[in-house]
Amino acid sequence: MDSKISKINQLLCEKSYTKQKVYQITLETFDLLKSVLKELEEEIMPCIHEDAPNVIVKYNEIGQFEAHIKFSGDTLVVMMHTNIFDFDDSHYLNQSTYIKEDPMREFCGMIHIYNFLSDSLLYNREQDMGYLIARLFINKERHFFIEGKRPLAFNYADISKNEVKREVMKDVMQEAMLFCLNFDLLAPSLDAVKFISVEQKNALSFSSGMPTSKRMGFRMDND
Repeated sequence: MDSKISKINQLLCEKSYTKQKVYQITLETFDLLKSVLKELEEEIMPCIHEDAPNVIVKYNEIGQFEAHIKFSGDTLVVMMHTNIFDFDDSHYLNQSTYIKEDPMREFCGMIHIYNFLSDSLLYNREQDMGYLIARLFINKERHFFIEGKRPLAFNYADISKNEVKREVMKDVMQEAMLFCLNFDLLAPSLDAVKFISVEQKNALSFSSGMPTSKRMGFRMDND
């Protein structure tokens, strides 16, 4: 067999097959997360019904690759990427014995968890920004690690130890919700909002409010 054909066959049978397997596992993990969010809605609502009757916890599925859970002024937006990713040689993942034993373990699917203000989605304020809390990376063996904000990134940094299980995914989503609830909206500085154009004023009237995010102009690596 021609050496190039042989190499193509090898890559298709190893790398491409691995990526297809990772995609399917990532999709199954995302479906599990959606089930967990629905379960959290069902668990939390009865608990707050008497003490906080105006506080709403609501799960909502937006197509195959996006799901929301709204809890009062915050909404978690969970989104699955449909591609599979490798990592730069300088990434700490490449120092793991677990990865060195089988380089195919490095290919991962990716799921984002964002925090949006509920009003940003309700009033379709297109200039409002969501805040990235975490990225879940899942490999062919259903192992995962998380990049993002503490404590999630700290608790789930080791891909060799973390396995996708319902109780683990539930803990991940609960920690994400706690992060949102403890991460309060700050008023922008006066200088940031002291001038607006007529066009901006009309847009603000239409969208029911100033462009708003929990941190205006944030950079995740500086937070």
